[in-house]
Amino acid sequence: MKPTGLLTGILGFTLWAALMLVLVYPHDWVTLANAPVVLILVSSIYSLLLPLSLSLALSALAVLMFNYQMVPPVHTFHVDLHEHGILLITMMGVSWLITYLLRRQKQIAALERQQAQRTLQLMQWSEKLREFDNPQQLLSDLHQLLLGLAEGSTQVLVGFTSSELESLNATQIKAFDACLQENKALGKSTGRYDNLEDLYLPMRGRSKAYGVCVCVGGDIDFNEALWVRDAQALLDQMGLACDRRDNALRAQSARESAQTQKTRSLFLTSIAHDQRTPLASIMTSASAILEQTDRLSKDEIRHYAELIQEETQQVARLTDNTLTLARLSGEQVQVPMQLESVEDMVAAVLQRLRKRKTMYLPTVKVASGLPLLNCNMVLVEQVLDNLIDNAIKHSGAPGSVELNVLQQQGGVVFQVSDRGVGMQGQHKLQGDESRGMGIGLQLCHAVAQVHAGCLSFSTPAIAGQGVLAIFTLPLAVAQEQGA
Repeated sequence: MKPTGLLTGILGFTLWAALMLVLVYPHDWVTLANAPVVLILVSSIYSLLLPLSLSLALSALAVLMFNYQMVPPVHTFHVDLHEHGILLITMMGVSWLITYLLRRQKQIAALERQQAQRTLQLMQWSEKLREFDNPQQLLSDLHQLLLGLAEGSTQVLVGFTSSELESLNATQIKAFDACLQENKALGKSTGRYDNLEDLYLPMRGRSKAYGVCVCVGGDIDFNEALWVRDAQALLDQMGLACDRRDNALRAQSARESAQTQKTRSLFLTSIAHDQRTPLASIMTSASAILEQTDRLSKDEIRHYAELIQEETQQVARLTDNTLTLARLSGEQVQVPMQLESVEDMVAAVLQRLRKRKTMYLPTVKVASGLPLLNCNMVLVEQVLDNLIDNAIKHSGAPGSVELNVLQQQGGVVFQVSDRGVGMQGQHKLQGDESRGMGIGLQLCHAVAQVHAGCLSFSTPAIAGQGVLAIFTLPLAVAQEQGA
């Protein structure tokens, strides 16, 4: 017996003993007229503290003691008058009735408190499931809740698959898998496989079961045990939470797939647009040489050959950009990096422009004392090459393209400006097809992202002022490694 139960039992027996002492040793204030009221009042109190059967027996003993001590002829159990007999019978009936009603009311109140506690427990469990992205991590918490609900003779096992529960035998594993597949309770008194010794409750989602609770041992009645209903409610909350997580994952996968498809379409569109113009120029020049060789002068043939060479180099650069962008677009891309000199990278880009016989070179200003950059030199040079080449093509006149390199706010900033056609609103981030920056701009953004840097464009409000491209690489990593 629990300590609280023992104390209430002692208190109940004490009250009954006090009542018996009052009946055995009556006083002037205890008479035949008021003693029944005292007896019924005291029996009502100790009936709340003692078990029902014991309370009824003690009430009967108290009535018999009242008869023996106070009903004439006293000290006998004989009753001479009918009204005395009716009084004893009434006292016994009223005492038993009050005892039964009070005990019943106490049981109802205890049951209501239990149900209120379990309802609160279910609400708290539901809120806890909402806070976790992956409800399957709360399996141990669910197990503890189910143990708290189950009767003492019942062992509770819960898992998402039968392989998680090593203590199951072959029959229990088959029943577990059947419950998981059918998404319905089975076992004792469920109407499904009643011959099984255990009860199996599914973790029900909207369309399937995500796990099973196995109630082993004990005399479990699926239709009568209230704790089974509460346990099923907890399991259903877990099943619905798993269902919501699966739906969220499917929705996220669908969004990612749609975004991937959109990116792929934009990628292919950019490739087609960027390569259409140089290929058309190559085909036109080659056709002119083939079809009009006899009528063309050496200077005209040379002009067409130079045009073919120039456009071929452009196609080669577009192909390199495409391949590099495809490599940087993969998952978990790792690019080899080392400390590089800013001056050396800028010089390499200018040398490459001279070899291509660019129409004119940009004005270059590199701040003195720039630290080494922890970067991939090939990729950074490719970004600068793209930005400068694009600015030269769309600048207004020779000498209008500038490359300024300076240190600013913990990073090295490469600024490329021109005086050509500016970018319009949304094209500043997505690339302006009119400027031929589809693949090239996407590549520049990818390289900036790999280096934890950034790339931005700005266009002055005044028409004809061109575009300012700002390519920034951080210094933090470089300084740590240099130290």
